[in-house]
Amino acid sequence: MTSRPMLAATAGTLAAIAAMAPAALGQASSDPRFNNTVMSVEGPTANVLPPAWVAVRTTGTRVVRDSSRTRVRISARSVLSQLATGSRANGIPVAWTWFADFGAPYVRTINRIAPRGAKGWNYRVNSLYWPKGSNLVNLGRGDRVTWYWGAEKDTVLEIASPATDIAPGAVVLPGTFTVQVNEVTWKRVRTASAGATVTYGAATATTGADGTATFTATPGIATLRATKASRIAATKRVCTVGAPECPTP
Repeated sequence: MTSRPMLAATAGTLAAIAAMAPAALGQASSDPRFNNTVMSVEGPTANVLPPAWVAVRTTGTRVVRDSSRTRVRISARSVLSQLATGSRANGIPVAWTWFADFGAPYVRTINRIAPRGAKGWNYRVNSLYWPKGSNLVNLGRGDRVTWYWGAEKDTVLEIASPATDIAPGAVVLPGTFTVQVNEVTWKRVRTASAGATVTYGAATATTGADGTATFTATPGIATLRATKASRIAATKRVCTVGAPECPTP
């Protein structure tokens, strides 16, 4: 898969996002041999990893080992390669098995959370479903991968606004801002999510028929999270311009 083009963030916006809790958001790379991509992990009841930078090579292959130490050569741009790099960088244990007969991996646990019944670990790229092994889907600059615990064809939530361009978090101005929450089905149908619960720091709101909710920006960095019954949750970090942690874009 060659990802669809993403909007380029300004240098100032990148600097602002890079200042947002670097340990949790990873590190953007300036090396032209790497693409800056974003990875997040949604567990069954809570966010495991908020969107974080993961640099993946633009070309070539790499050798990785599954949990039984089987050596596998995969595309360095693949979702599986990103998972191997991003989980290690953020201290999140991952257990997976390589099935040679299928030429694909099975991700058994992330953060020691195991499958149960029909629910286990699956992924989406830019909120879209891909019916392929994670070793077969390649990433481009700014692509966003969410690993989630649920059924393969579950509908996922996405926080479309405040927008982030290619960065893992969003920058907002002081005052009020609008949150747009969408639902994306496995058939790639995107609609506004009415009745979703959105939390921003200590504040909570419910989206209207158009999928929006409004909040007043608080100083510093806060977590924005959207949840809804029978939907996979979405998480984003938001930084308010003017705070020391959030330089002006």
